[in-house]
Amino acid sequence: MKVDVQGLYRQFYVDNNFEREDIFKSLISRFNINNALYPGSFVHITPSFFISEVLYVDSDPRAKKFFEQESSVADMISTKKTYDTDAVFHFISSDYSLSLDLKEKSYDLLISQYAGFVSQACKKYLKTGGILLANNSHGDAGMAFIDDDYEFIAAVYVKGGSYHITDRNLGFYFIPKKHIKVTKEYLEKLGKGIGHTKTANSYIFRRVS
Repeated sequence: MKVDVQGLYRQFYVDNNFEREDIFKSLISRFNINNALYPGSFVHITPSFFISEVLYVDSDPRAKKFFEQESSVADMISTKKTYDTDAVFHFISSDYSLSLDLKEKSYDLLISQYAGFVSQACKKYLKTGGILLANNSHGDAGMAFIDDDYEFIAAVYVKGGSYHITDRNLGFYFIPKKHIKVTKEYLEKLGKGIGHTKTANSYIFRRVS
């Protein structure tokens, strides 16, 4: 059974003004990113507009049907891509927390958006020196912040409907509103981000070890 590729993408991202193109455009301008891994991607193909090689991973059957329409997805990407080479994209229908048949330390960018603790389950696929983009809806940015393998290097904020990256005043982020000890076990049990005195839309980390 085929799905309406353009309709599904529009329903979830275009109509809700949630493509977040500015984030990926800014990431490319700041960091040396040639490929990306996107666990829990659903059908959010926006990274492929800016990054020539992206691997998408999701267990939702609608995402599987979406990416099975490979030529239609390729046509969508080709109309919006910002690079001269052909887009290379692949899809794995799987729970990303399971072992993926991927080479370790092979990706420049790991994307974690509304999908759980991607920073932990898929860390091994991110190059040392590679970039993690994470939000904190399920606590993943907070998890990366206390992980010695990552360094917090920038925050993403929204102004005037656009997404911007800043590396200023980073010491004001990840300060809990309540006096609690934030541990990996606590965040895993909670399953969501805790309240912080200063928040951002997303957070950027570098894998340092």
